[in-house]
Amino acid sequence: IEALKQAQAGQVVYVPDGVEVDLTNAGTLRIPGGVTLAGSRGHDGSAGALIVSNHESRLMLATGGAHVRVTGLRFEGAHGGNDRSAIASNFMSISHYDAEVDNCEIYNFNVSGIGVGVGGMGAYIHHNYLHHIWRAGLGYPVSTSGGDTRIIANRFDCGRHHVASSGSPGSGYEFAYNWIGPEAISHHVDVHGGRDRGDGTDIAGDWMHVHHNTFMGTRRPVAIRGVPSQGAWIHNNWFHDFETP
Repeated sequence: IEALKQAQAGQVVYVPDGVEVDLTNAGTLRIPGGVTLAGSRGHDGSAGALIVSNHESRLMLATGGAHVRVTGLRFEGAHGGNDRSAIASNFMSISHYDAEVDNCEIYNFNVSGIGVGVGGMGAYIHHNYLHHIWRAGLGYPVSTSGGDTRIIANRFDCGRHHVASSGSPGSGYEFAYNWIGPEAISHHVDVHGGRDRGDGTDIAGDWMHVHHNTFMGTRRPVAIRGVPSQGAWIHNNWFHDFETP
């Protein structure tokens, strides 16, 4: 907490292998613009340091400026079940330009993993393992309202909607080279339309591009709940034997 308060743009806050940090009573930690929060996950077999929050209704991390990066760490939330629990655990909010989250394991945040807001244009989410983020009625490992969100080469399992977009005008995302496991309680990838937002339109974002993914589950792979204003491109994916609508 103190290191993040003092960190300046261009600096790295490094959490060594074997360390466990409990943030249950810490409140939301904001990572200053230009700062990297890093661990050693994957280096010489390292699992990476573990950062935990057992708070029942708190967001763990948020961007405090542009060009934030979170890499090489494990993050554990308060609840990994898919029941309609009163617990509402959330991992990270991105509301600034050019944030990057990579090489992390993110789990047991039953409501939301990585949430990209309107101000989070250019977010890059890649090579992570996101699982057990699947509260009934909610459960979004990645959610986005931002423009040009890139979700690349991640591993997903035990989710509700692994990627969900608000579909607000200006939003768009690429979902590519991801592995989506068999455990899910609803369709895997979606974009909401105007009826979901209640704004009197049928707009489902500007665009979406879903390609070169492996869908292992039996739920519907892609749901487009309106009309993207620029288009939707879905190609070169491998779909398992999924349920018909």
